[in-house]
Amino acid sequence: MPPHPDQRDITDAHMHSQRESKLLSAPAEIRRAIYANIIPSQIHAFLSQGRIQLSVCLQPNLGDDCHDGREREIRGEESSQAKWARRLRSSWGPHWECEQVALAENIDLHEHCRNHIYNLLFVCKKMFLDVCDFVSENKVTNVTDLDTLQVLLQKTDELDNGLNYPWSLWESIFPGIQKLNVTLRLPLAFYRALEEDEVLVSEAGHDLSAGSATYATWAGLWSAICQLQRLRSLHIWLDHDDKSSWSVVKERLALHRVIAILAAHMQARSGEENLMHMDITFNLPKLHPRIARPDTHFVQESAPPPFIIERRIRQRNFCEEGPGGNLSVIYNPDFPIMCDLPDFLDLDINGEPNMNGEPRMTLLEVEEFERKLWEEGTDVEQLLLGGYVCF
Repeated sequence: MPPHPDQRDITDAHMHSQRESKLLSAPAEIRRAIYANIIPSQIHAFLSQGRIQLSVCLQPNLGDDCHDGREREIRGEESSQAKWARRLRSSWGPHWECEQVALAENIDLHEHCRNHIYNLLFVCKKMFLDVCDFVSENKVTNVTDLDTLQVLLQKTDELDNGLNYPWSLWESIFPGIQKLNVTLRLPLAFYRALEEDEVLVSEAGHDLSAGSATYATWAGLWSAICQLQRLRSLHIWLDHDDKSSWSVVKERLALHRVIAILAAHMQARSGEENLMHMDITFNLPKLHPRIARPDTHFVQESAPPPFIIERRIRQRNFCEEGPGGNLSVIYNPDFPIMCDLPDFLDLDINGEPNMNGEPRMTLLEVEEFERKLWEEGTDVEQLLLGGYVCF
């Protein structure tokens, strides 16, 4: 594959040929096989002291229902409650453990995984470009905050002088990236502001200038992602950091601009033979039947978006900070709440006590049973507080 446009001024004529290097003299497929054994299949890009850094991704399964917060609990250790609480409020969401690695809380794992990337990158300029090409074409890059995403997507002439240094990782890797995962656990107020801005923009005849500066930046990030011409896979994981249900976010408003930008880009790509198809997936928390509506949420009864939307069980344990700064953990489940109660997994598929040894209800069956109760007007939370369910 030819070098990225940003790298065309960095040719073999501008660097040492490294003919003495057995690795760099080996065929490309041999070099890449070696890199594949050294560099993890997924990496994180994050800002640290004004620089883009890389670290290993431990690859949590973003589509499963095992990230409710209990997996972060520390048992049998003094002050474990505070540590658990800090993990629960990680802005990296399901990548909380990756954050620990990136910030060197686990020194051994951090050095073992991350420094191997850097050892390769900074052997020489020729290997730097070789490794950057390999990473952008073969590895999944994860970004977990808007500031990092904004720096990655800025053009060279837009970068602050303090950040603009030669052989930068983002200039060499990001333009040719093919697989990008964006994981954003943002303040609830951020989504509220997007909703308000979207109303203003709509009332102004879809004039984007009617929105706030934050709205313009948000829209600009997704437009910039669409300029990554080699991008083939975009996975977007979203949540807010409040204990409230995800369904208090009006998805169709808060995500309208993102979806409009990506949909327009996909349509444009479909008419260009030389542009690769891009697979786009959104991963969002499950909707609460009592709150979600077809006009504000992507429910089954409403018109679907032009992308895949996966739904997951939302985080159910949260960090709460007391007046004195003490951290504690509170439990506040979103829909479905019955799946945390073992007794309900002993019911048959009709919600009756299982007396004949038939298989337990699956999580999906429990979810559908609870959904039916909500849709019939039953307040399941109050029902459970009463200590019994009448069938």
